Amino acid sequence: MPALDIRIHSMYPPGQKGGIRAYASATIDGCFAVRGIKVVEGGEQKGLFVAMPSRKTLDGYKEICCPVTKEFREQLHKAVMDAYQQAITMTQNPPAPQQAAAPQNGQQMAGM
Repeated sequence: MPALDIRIHSMYPPGQKGGIRAYASATIDGCFAVRGIKVVEGGEQKGLFVAMPSRKTLDGYKEICCPVTKEFREQLHKAVMDAYQQAITMTQNPPAPQQAAAPQNGQQMAGM
């Protein structure tokens, strides 16, 4: 399976941007990028799902780009949802700020 690098770019609380919870991008094998992937809540599936970039037509929405195989679709959707859950966790539990290390062995910092 191809290597995936997923980045979550924007996140929205429920009700702020319709059903969209986040926008993501995927880099596939370091040589092809897909922008405009959405994590969406609701629809027919009830709950969160991944929507590929699409455009509106007379017949509804058509994906601009999409996984060709079922296996890759599952891999991509799992990777996007994992990255989204990790981003949610990071916003709820931000890492503690790093403190500057104290001088050791009686050394003083420059300018003191």
